[in-house]
This record gives sequence, structure tokens and C-alpha cells, in this order.
Amino acid sequence: YMTDIELRAMVELITAHAVSTKGVWPEEGLIRVWAFDLRKPPAREATYPPSLMRSEMGDRALEEGWAIELFAVAKKYGPPPPPRYMQGKLKEEAANNAHRVRVITLNHGAGRATQDELDWLAWREAEMKEILAIRAEKRETAA
Repeated sequence: YMTDIELRAMVELITAHAVSTKGVWPEEGLIRVWAFDLRKPPAREATYPPSLMRSEMGDRALEEGWAIELFAVAKKYGPPPPPRYMQGKLKEEAANNAHRVRVITLNHGAGRATQDELDWLAWREAEMKEILAIRAEKRETAA
């Protein structure tokens, strides 16, 4: 998932580390952290975001309406799962986003929604479609 330029940057970073430590190569975990900082893997190629969405927390987030927000955090920050405090913040954000969806939908019906607002709605719909596809894989695996 990384570009050729990013891969070359990784080679330089790893080599620079080995030179600065007199030939000691960095551990795999450190290399993975550097790679993650350069470019996070696409959600479907990363193991953590889909795993979180298939988990009990993912079940709750879908039932309670904050699955899109949880998925976004999982993709942006990776593990570990958000603690209770952060889950509360995600629920608040989801409530605000649900209100925003209603307002944009009303504005769209009246011809007043901006393209940015419509793009945001399309992004949310695509995220939910992705979440549901991930969760469908969970059901297929369980069957």
C-alpha cells in the first residue's frame, strides 16, 4: 500500500538508524511504527480496524449509532481500542453528526445544501457501507 517514494524513504530511515547505531538494525516493531507514521494502511488491508468493527465494541457502536466515528478513530490511530472516556466522546460526536445529517438532508431537499455537505454525506454513507461489509464477513465466518 505504500508508494515507491515512501518505500525508498523507509530504506533511508532504516539505513540511517543502522549507521547511527553502528550496524544495529532496528527491530521490526520500530520499522512498523515508522511505516505507519508515513502512511497508514487502507482500512481493508489493515487488520485492526476491521477486527475492531467485528468485536463486541463494534457491535455496541453499531447498535448505539457511533460505528462510523469508531471506525474513523481505528483507522486514524490504530490500537488500542478507545477507553470509556473516549467512547463517550465518540458517542457525543456521533450525536452531533446525526444532527448534521438531518440538517443537510433538509437543506438538500430545499436546494440549499453545499457540495461539501453532500460530499460529507456521501463519505458517511460509504463508511457505513464498508462497516456493514466488514460485519457481513463476520457473519459469514461464524456460519
